[in-house]
Amino acid sequence: MFNKAKNAPPENKAAALTPPDTRSSATLGTPTSSARPSLSVIGGHTQVEGDINSDEDLTVEGRVSGIITCKQHTVTLGANGYINGDVFAHTLHISGEVTGNLVAHHRATIHKGAQVSGTIVAPCLVLEDGSVFHGSIDMNPDNDVLKSAFSDAIGSMTKTSPKATVEKHSTTSANAAEHDTTEAKAND
Repeated sequence: MFNKAKNAPPENKAAALTPPDTRSSATLGTPTSSARPSLSVIGGHTQVEGDINSDEDLTVEGRVSGIITCKQHTVTLGANGYINGDVFAHTLHISGEVTGNLVAHHRATIHKGAQVSGTIVAPCLVLEDGSVFHGSIDMNPDNDVLKSAFSDAIGSMTKTSPKATVEKHSTTSANAAEHDTTEAKAND
C-alpha cells in the first residue's frame, strides 16, 4: 500500500514503455472481420436516389429513393429515416417512414412511431403499439413473393426484378387479396 523506501530513486517510466506493435492484425493471425460484423450506414444528412445492393447489414438514418436489396442481412430504418421504394432483406427493423413494399425472409418489426404504407410480406411480423400501417400483409412462409425474391439469396442473382415480382403477386396472392384495404393503427 505504501512505499517503505522514502529515498528510493523514481522509476524510469520512459524505459518501461514499449512501442506499439506496428504489425497488422493479419500478420498476427487474427482476422479483422471477426471482431465486429460489417455495417453500412446512410447518415441522417444523406439523401440517396437509386438502388442499393448490400452484402452487409444496412442502417438508414437519411432518405433513400429506390430499391434496397440486402437479402442475407438486416436493414434498419432509424426514427428519422425515410424510404420511398421496396426493401428486400433477411430481417427488417423499421422505426421511420416507408412508402413501398417490405419483403423480409425471416422477420419484419415495425417499431413504435414508424409509418408504413405498402405491402408487407414476411413469415413473422411484429407491429408495435404506436406504429401506423396502411396496406396489405402476407405472412404465408410459402408465399410466391418470398420464394422468388429469396431463391437466389444463397446462389447467384437472377435476372428477374424483385420489384416487378412483388407488384405482380401482391394483388393475386390469396392473403394479400383479403387484406388489400387493410388500414391498421396499433394503439395501447
